[in-house]
Amino acid sequence: MALAGCSTPDVKVWNLEQLHDDTSHHRYKAALQGDTGWFFRRTLLGVFQGTGAQYVTETDLEPIEDPSAECLENLIDLQVRGNQTGPPDPRHVEWFARLAVEDPARLSRERAVLALAALGQRLPIGLPSRLGTDQVPAGPAELAPVLEALVRAVRRAAESKGATADEIAPACAAVRALDLDLAAGRRALRASTELERIAESGKVEVPALHDLVVHLESLLVRRALASAIEDKDDVVRAAAVHGVAATGGSLALDVVLYERLRKELAPGPMRAVLEVIVQHGLPTSPPGGRALMHSREDWLESVYTIAAHHPDSEMRVCAMRTLTAVSDAGIKSLREEDWYAWWTAREKAPPSPAGPGP
Repeated sequence: MALAGCSTPDVKVWNLEQLHDDTSHHRYKAALQGDTGWFFRRTLLGVFQGTGAQYVTETDLEPIEDPSAECLENLIDLQVRGNQTGPPDPRHVEWFARLAVEDPARLSRERAVLALAALGQRLPIGLPSRLGTDQVPAGPAELAPVLEALVRAVRRAAESKGATADEIAPACAAVRALDLDLAAGRRALRASTELERIAESGKVEVPALHDLVVHLESLLVRRALASAIEDKDDVVRAAAVHGVAATGGSLALDVVLYERLRKELAPGPMRAVLEVIVQHGLPTSPPGGRALMHSREDWLESVYTIAAHHPDSEMRVCAMRTLTAVSDAGIKSLREEDWYAWWTAREKAPPSPAGPGP
């Protein structure tokens, strides 16, 4: 009965660490653990061995015939085992963001993107974001001293039972001020998460540190989705379309996915944008919010162009179904001539007079 509770996501995080080297390439020798082995070595033996239970020797390493398959299996299991509600585990955000961009296997990148999108819905994300061309990502030389200052501030606060906690907020602000890419963001998140644990163990309440962790989690999601939607593989780009829509809402459709629909050549990502439109509807500007960059007419024209002219018949059918869902035309036909007649009639119709305001 004692083993019934040993099914933990921790073992999957461990396995993903073992399966990837520092450059995220797969290893063909690794010390993978199952639930039972993890329970005995990390839980029971860990009580007596301390950090030694985490040590891996050469004799622990076993050949991995297909590390891509092992990675995908552990990714899926990690997503299933992770908390489905409430704040996500920062380690999961870290790993999904890393593998969504860096894993050499496209199926692992696709799965990591979808998992990241699910986690991202529990965070304040917004639009995907790369570093600008005028921004230089903070390297180890810039990040290390800032994190060291945060470490000192947290440790002093924990040792003094919170008497010096006021030093932590400025140190957190210094981390947030850096231009972090994915790699630096992961390091900062891992350090900040551990420091939050130290603060909690010392019964020091530091909202700024918690806010920093959430900020870094959100940053990793934005950075990863921005890279994934430009991935070389259309399967990953299609997954990123759904991820951007799930985390960015109507603004993401207007700013990001409209351009993706216009420039995308592969059917998979294009179909994903059309599916998102059917699911979420055409983007609307919230009351008092920013004006849309692309009007309803822009969207209808783009979708109609696919329905009328795309060389792939399945894409034309998908676009016609999308028009049925969002055009208010009252047409359920999948015959191209019916939609051609509708579009021609709209072009010839005089513009309707502006109605009274709301």
